[in-house]
Amino acid sequence: MTSIYASTAIRVAVLGEWVPSQLADVLALQRAEEPETSAALVRCAAAELASKSLDDDFDFALSSTDLEWPGWVCEPLWHDTLAVAVAKRSHLLVHRDVPCHELQKQPLICAQSTADEPWQALVHRLIGDAPHEQVVSTFDMAMTLVAAGYGIAIAPAARLAGYQCRGIVVRPLAGAPPIVMSYLLHTSEALTEPQERFARRVRSVT
Repeated sequence: MTSIYASTAIRVAVLGEWVPSQLADVLALQRAEEPETSAALVRCAAAELASKSLDDDFDFALSSTDLEWPGWVCEPLWHDTLAVAVAKRSHLLVHRDVPCHELQKQPLICAQSTADEPWQALVHRLIGDAPHEQVVSTFDMAMTLVAAGYGIAIAPAARLAGYQCRGIVVRPLAGAPPIVMSYLLHTSEALTEPQERFARRVRSVT
């Protein structure tokens, strides 16, 4: 586990491979409003944490899943909705919001790296078993196949937003309920004043 900054006052772990876009706004607020208290980003895989002393590693964590750590609080933070990624010439672009029944006819491309995230289970509940489902190792690989026209992908809109310049178009999924995209984890013990102010900044960003 390595930090991208040198010794700093507030350490924030980003769990998993995806970094929420809102985190940049949080760090910018921190730097503008309290430059004397810097924030260090610590990146690690969620699976690594089972054998680690959490208190020694970081002060806060951002996770895409609801985690239960003894002595820690996990609160829903940032929300999103599911959307559909299609190739630029897809016939599904006739829909402003793509109906679930239309997706049941399409080859679905999924990423193994996101298989444990809660929104994946919701995708399968909404569209049922896809007739032709292809599983690849990473989300980047899935988006490459979508852009090439090999199928569609369903994911949170925020996760897909960065790929629109890489040959895909994103449409909302009709009838999809709001989902929690990110959770904020912090110790259940009293936070220091700088940590409490940082937590308020995190919660203020939408």
